[in-house]
Amino acid sequence: MASGTDLRHRHHRDDREAGEALTDRARLITAIMDSQRRMQHLLASERSDPLLSLHLTLPQLKILLLLSLRGSASGRELSDTVGVSLATMTGIVDRLVAQDLVVRGEDPRDRRVRRVELSPSGRTLMEGIVTAGNTRMQSILSRLSVDELSIVERATALVAGAAEAERAAEAERTAEAERAAEVERAAER
Repeated sequence: MASGTDLRHRHHRDDREAGEALTDRARLITAIMDSQRRMQHLLASERSDPLLSLHLTLPQLKILLLLSLRGSASGRELSDTVGVSLATMTGIVDRLVAQDLVVRGEDPRDRRVRRVELSPSGRTLMEGIVTAGNTRMQSILSRLSVDELSIVERATALVAGAAEAERAAEAERTAEAERAAEVERAAER
């Protein structure tokens, strides 16, 4: 049977090891973030090319990015997200329609609402922006051995899984906040 002194020493050692593990975790996260930042700088020119060749305003680009993530949105949803009036949003969307980057369509749940979504040209443009630099990245990866590629593949899969879990958790937090806001609005009525 362990004495009280032995238990205190063991507890102190466990606390110290947990603190060291936390420090190792923070150090590793910092090192990964530093490497990621170096990679972003190395690929910046290739990834920037599609953006620099665009003839779009920042609000137009924001709308295209939102639509590429959401699929479609009403003018009201876009104006609320971008932070402009509905009239301003209508003008922005009109210009994107004129450039054949978005299309307007009827909302299947409410025919009074017009939904905006990327046109085929808009999807092609956004795919080019998202995948910019892939050729360069493929060239970089081809310099690695099969063993090194296996490590990178496993690490990338782990990070992608964590990113998907984070996105799901964020969506749940947003849904929870919206439910709470709805309950609050209902209580005020």
